[in-house]
Amino acid sequence: MINRQRIRNFLIELIKIDSLSRREYDVAMRLKRELEELGAAVSIDDAGARVGGNVGNLIAKFPGNAPASQPLLLSAHMDTVVPGEGIVPILDGDILRTDGTTVLGGDDKSGVAIICEVMRVIKENGLPCSAI
Repeated sequence: MINRQRIRNFLIELIKIDSLSRREYDVAMRLKRELEELGAAVSIDDAGARVGGNVGNLIAKFPGNAPASQPLLLSAHMDTVVPGEGIVPILDGDILRTDGTTVLGGDDKSGVAIICEVMRVIKENGLPCSAI
């Protein structure tokens, strides 16, 4: 059910978006668009302003299709550490790495990509899901 090529491509796309701590706006906007396309109601809180950043926490709420079940929280972060600008991801077989001049940024963009893929699979297959 998990589409390995799709999640890999989405992860590579996210990794290429600069998102140093307190400068995650661009990746947040990409994720906002993705999550809204998947049916989420997306909001952004004021945490960014409180810490001197350019965007707050991205909060996506999915209605679910199993109303009697308890809500589920999935969480990951969007920021990367230095050196994390201009990342050039290299796919070597099944291994994703950098060109050696930056971090990969897979922590935790991989978590974000997984969350999006989980929601895609749930939606595509009509799987029972609590509100998320």
